[in-house]
Amino acid sequence: MSNLSSRASQECIYVGEGRSDLVGIGIIVSFVGQATISLCLALWAFFFSKSGSMDGHHHPDSVEFEIEQKRLECVSDILMVGNDIQIVIGTSYMISVFSSASTVSTYHLHLAFDIVSFVGVSSAAALVCWTYCTLRLHQPSSRPDYASHLLTRHIACLRSIHFTPRHRGTYLFAAMYLVLTILLGLSLDAWQPDAPPGRCYFAHLVTSPHANHPAEDNIYVAFTAVWMLLVMLAAAFSGARWRHTILALAFLQFPVHLYMALALRAANQGHLVGDDARENQWDFGQTTAVVLLAMAARELFDKGTEFYFFERDLRKRGVLLPTNSGNSHGSSSRRMKKRRDGRDDGEYGHSHQELRGSSGMEEETGHHGQTVRTHDERSTTPLAMPTVR
Repeated sequence: MSNLSSRASQECIYVGEGRSDLVGIGIIVSFVGQATISLCLALWAFFFSKSGSMDGHHHPDSVEFEIEQKRLECVSDILMVGNDIQIVIGTSYMISVFSSASTVSTYHLHLAFDIVSFVGVSSAAALVCWTYCTLRLHQPSSRPDYASHLLTRHIACLRSIHFTPRHRGTYLFAAMYLVLTILLGLSLDAWQPDAPPGRCYFAHLVTSPHANHPAEDNIYVAFTAVWMLLVMLAAAFSGARWRHTILALAFLQFPVHLYMALALRAANQGHLVGDDARENQWDFGQTTAVVLLAMAARELFDKGTEFYFFERDLRKRGVLLPTNSGNSHGSSSRRMKKRRDGRDDGEYGHSHQELRGSSGMEEETGHHGQTVRTHDERSTTPLAMPTVR
């Protein structure tokens, strides 16, 4: 304990060299921006769900039903495009950190931990929202995943509804996130005021002036990492059943990591050494991250505009758009009809019945307590077939 106290009482002498490729402003803006888009969209979707605009009580042939389906489709598409981008750049980001683990400073490892946590927040919000939207859109079973199709006969987990390609990406990210957490913990345990490549940092903006390092730092890292991993696993396995709780827990992590990343960077900017001491150089990594954020923002703009004109035209006419219309809104309306009628395959191998059973969603009811039947529940009178003698 005396050794720990002596280390805590010494001021950090060598923080490390600047690394704009890991913690530059472009990297932070990209990860924070995508997490903000995912959280705001998920909150918007679930707000309408709770207030009744997405409660599923509309007649299948009504204008309100078409608007609700279109809104769900747009939210799901935007979130999934952004989630795919975040998982890819988050995984690539952690690979870059692992490749330079022997030369990266503790300060940069801590910042990388907080920055990549935004991917966990975004992934949890997107995954639980996608499950909810899939249920409401009544998407039928889709084409098999050919990447694992040959193994499904022998490996039962590959046939699970919780092992889609998007789920597998989430599991891979969670495993790498755990490795990053362990790596940061080991680096904190080697805390030294003047040891290269930088085994200390200034934390006066995030801890008390007399805090014991690295004890309090390890508590923060362990608590937030366990919290994040539990939220991500809950989003993957619980789905729409606990959507409000999962979204709230993911949202609470966002300001914690945002403040920690900004405060830690501000406290150490004047103590770095090297040609990149201010960490403001724009290299390929930062530019790529911002370009990918622009792609997600473009998807948000396109889908938002498409939904706006779709709802405006639908309400103006007061009827469903004609099926022979040549514009994009008519094709979108036909696409939604095909999904409900079971003539168009969805994006993943989830059947509506399987997702409903796994997430615990209750049966939809109409305004007068009558059950609203989906297309699969409706039947027609079969034609009498002549007996072949």
